[in-house]
Amino acid sequence: MKLDLLVRNGHVVDPLQNIDGKMDIGVKNGVITPAPLGTEAVCSVDASGLYVFPGLIDFHTHIFHTGSAISVNPAFLPPTGVTAAVDAGTAGCTNFRAFYEGVISSSPVLIKSYLNVYGAGQPDTNIQEKFDPAEYRPAQIKRLVETYTDTILGLKIRYSKGIAASLEALKETLRIARELKLKVCVHTTNPPSSLDGVAELLEKDDVYCHAYQGMGEETILDAAGGIRESIHKARSRGVIFDSANGRSNFSFPVALAAMKQGFHPDIISTDWTLDKLNYSPHAKNLPYLMAKFLTMGMSLREVVRAVTQTPARLMGLEGKIGTLRPGARGDIAVFKKISQRIVHQDFAGRTYETKELFLPQLVAIGGELVFCQGDFALAE
Repeated sequence: MKLDLLVRNGHVVDPLQNIDGKMDIGVKNGVITPAPLGTEAVCSVDASGLYVFPGLIDFHTHIFHTGSAISVNPAFLPPTGVTAAVDAGTAGCTNFRAFYEGVISSSPVLIKSYLNVYGAGQPDTNIQEKFDPAEYRPAQIKRLVETYTDTILGLKIRYSKGIAASLEALKETLRIARELKLKVCVHTTNPPSSLDGVAELLEKDDVYCHAYQGMGEETILDAAGGIRESIHKARSRGVIFDSANGRSNFSFPVALAAMKQGFHPDIISTDWTLDKLNYSPHAKNLPYLMAKFLTMGMSLREVVRAVTQTPARLMGLEGKIGTLRPGARGDIAVFKKISQRIVHQDFAGRTYETKELFLPQLVAIGGELVFCQGDFALAE
């Protein structure tokens, strides 16, 4: 059998399969296929000295670029190694159909989405959502969820002062979600009520995003600097903690204290919007953040799991994407790990220096090459 694509001699890291070592990866007819020694391929790639990861998954993006002024075109994702993504509620029930038909259905990356519980979603920086239960549209939400069952993962609420007045906004979001058997994604920066109350409401696979935010009176740290008991209890119930870095949603004092106590993120994501796209020093891209969390104390396997296996499971696609297991979609990201001084910055301008970076060399989606670094050579 002749493979369509063969990636040889790379250091493969695939947490789902507990693989962390040198091996060859093949693709035939768009899916990962065993590659015994001596197998030939139409396209053969020598990945000696490089890391080979499953195609990365950015679980918190804003990519409704045809209908929201804050959003990024998903075509920018593959050159960063990202082959699947989740939009974190850019569209609401008013415009989700336009998002699906104008972006999702033709995207080069696989996209799933949370539905903003505010009808208009996030159309612009100067148009704020209004998370008032009186404004919610449960009937329209239900119709959309029934129509786009395979795409809508759950409901999104930005639980922040100025756009949500009280815990009732979150409670009603949860009530609607539970009736539809959906999960929720909760933006937690500068909340209008205690974070303990937020954490106590969340259940298994609900997403607590911006886990390391530092704006407002409360964070995941208690007054003594330890992880709040409500946060520990939420994690023990299976609540997912997403770093969702962003520009205004990440604090180094909070993150470093949490990491020192072993409170690592379940998911590493960018919260990509136009003010972050390829800009340093906040959330330039997903590999940029992977190197940051590696330096802050996570193992490489943990980091890769947080951008592959865990988001794939939450998307209902475990074993199908986010892995190099035979039968999975042929999404592959080849990286060079280089030494480079990077100065990261948090929402308050505090800095943190790292000395390494993952640089994408080659990316395939369904076995089709979609990116090749300028100095990376394919074999004849």
